[in-house]
Amino acid sequence: MVLALPELTTYLLDRRHVHPEAVVDGGLTIVDASRRNHNVLVSAEPAVGLFVKQGRSDPVQSATGWTGSGSLAHEAAVYSLLDSLPRPSSGGGITGALPRCRGFDADRDLLILESLPDASDLTSYHSRTRRFPATVGTRLGTALADLHERAFHAARRNPADFPGRLPWVLGIDRPGTAFYREMSNAGLELVRILQSSPELRAALAALRTGWRQDAFVHHDVKWDNCLVLAGGASGRRTRMALVDWEFADLGDACWDAGSVFGSYLGCWLASIPVTGSELPDRYLELAEYPLTRMRPAMGAFWAAYAGARGWDAATADAALIRSARYAGARLLQSAYERAQGAARVSTTVVCLAQLAENVLVRPEEAVEHLLGVPLRGEPGRLGVPLRREADLVGVSLQGGADE
Repeated sequence: MVLALPELTTYLLDRRHVHPEAVVDGGLTIVDASRRNHNVLVSAEPAVGLFVKQGRSDPVQSATGWTGSGSLAHEAAVYSLLDSLPRPSSGGGITGALPRCRGFDADRDLLILESLPDASDLTSYHSRTRRFPATVGTRLGTALADLHERAFHAARRNPADFPGRLPWVLGIDRPGTAFYREMSNAGLELVRILQSSPELRAALAALRTGWRQDAFVHHDVKWDNCLVLAGGASGRRTRMALVDWEFADLGDACWDAGSVFGSYLGCWLASIPVTGSELPDRYLELAEYPLTRMRPAMGAFWAAYAGARGWDAATADAALIRSARYAGARLLQSAYERAQGAARVSTTVVCLAQLAENVLVRPEEAVEHLLGVPLRGEPGRLGVPLRREADLVGVSLQGGADE
């Protein structure tokens, strides 16, 4: 049961998360910040800054069988696990990229975290600044590498909490009955389109059978869950934080890396002015956020990540190609999320699905011609003809689209 604001205020007072003086003359404010869960930001003087999450069901996650994962109880277990890790003397790594957990109430399904004042998620940050700094990619790569390395063995000791589930989108071409019940008309149409492609279905099947449990992964690394905030008195946004750990689990490290690449590719494609059912070359030239402006950040992310993992050239190249395949899967997830709630599949969704298929099926080309990240075994491959970008976006999946 979600607590109403007066009840929540009483709850926080009773448990001394908020001092009575803050209510009387501390300018207590409670601001709704809901997304998948019911969230509120609580602030007051002296020194009160809380982010309170109250659970509510997610029909898509319920339909895909992610029981346990996706809950606030699971997220609380993740914070407990990560808080048990030694904190580096430098203050960096994943432990330096977390809000503090102030408590979890299982009876009320209520999680209390410290708020991060003036933090900006990467979606908002990139939109506002119209920049894609390499330093952001570096910080994210370093944090994820530390997460994957240091939390893995601790998570393996808790198999009940962290069983290693596959991302639901890897089975989007063969949804079960419960999943079908939650689909919109556009979602049903998108699945039909995806099922018409033998190459895409083979690629998804290969990812399902090849899924690994070689790291502890965030599982939902998207720009909305990556925050930049001031790291010192200068006010410069030099600190990175990762939030929304509800789906964190044992899994394939390349899934998180691919999710980062998928965020950049999705932003690029969404910035292309699409009309009609085709995507001519000239539309790519009109992208509000061209890939040439994103590649330094993607390259910095991968250099920091692979470097922190200590991989040799062959291992890093294989992981990069594998991550590109997962980027394709994340683009499919974005396409489905855009389709949910719509009556018909839009051209943008079809273009996302087509890009996803091409990245899934042709990951080496995607690495070179979209990500622009050089394979360490083949240095210098950074020339990216516009024609090849068009090849990897062109619409060939069978299905109608209404804009």
